[in-house]
Amino acid sequence: MISIGDYAFFHCSGLTSVTIGNSVTSIGSDAFYDCSGLTSVTIPNSVTSIGSSAFANCSGLTSVTIPNSVTSIGNSAFSGCSGLTSIDIPNSVTSIGRHAFEYCSGLTSVTIGNSVTYIGYGAFEGCNMIKILSLNCATIGKWFSVKSSIEELTLGDGVITIDNQAFQSCTNLATIEIGKNVTTIGERAFANIDKLTDVFCYAEEVPNTDRTAFENSYRLCNTACSVWSNGYV
Repeated sequence: MISIGDYAFFHCSGLTSVTIGNSVTSIGSDAFYDCSGLTSVTIPNSVTSIGSSAFANCSGLTSVTIPNSVTSIGNSAFSGCSGLTSIDIPNSVTSIGRHAFEYCSGLTSVTIGNSVTYIGYGAFEGCNMIKILSLNCATIGKWFSVKSSIEELTLGDGVITIDNQAFQSCTNLATIEIGKNVTTIGERAFANIDKLTDVFCYAEEVPNTDRTAFENSYRLCNTACSVWSNGYV
């Protein structure tokens, strides 16, 4: 096993691009921390883990491809990468650490694969430009919401549980698509969404929907769902 060690290129502000060899299996903590001149990174399919703060404060980073080999993204791994505009997290990833993408202020689009079982607190804190969000992980907790910016929300067929308050007060959210395998929608999961106009639910069986799930929202929107018959939406 070959790894890029902790602090290997710490604060190398003149570094502009990095190509990591195919023999590398892990990127250590703070490996490229504060490499502000870094604009692109190629991570090979051999890498399975990205350490804590590995690319934190790489403010010039505009693109990064996370390969299907990666299973974990560490705490604050890409924190402060304000140049990133989109992130596609592959199905191989099971864990996204605390504050992993916090204050990536340029992010407008995020896609999260269906193997993710853990998203740490504040993983997308301060990402106030995200407009399009696609989630396919089994459980979506209340800590995820980027309340001020999301306009389009797609919850894929991998989603089973939408937790309490998951998207409460997402004030700009207009369209929600819910996949066919969702079974539970928690308390106030979509409450107080002033601009909600359309909800599309493709559930094959009636989800266990809390009475307050769409509180102060459902009267404002059109609902395309054949399974809800309880009057909640």
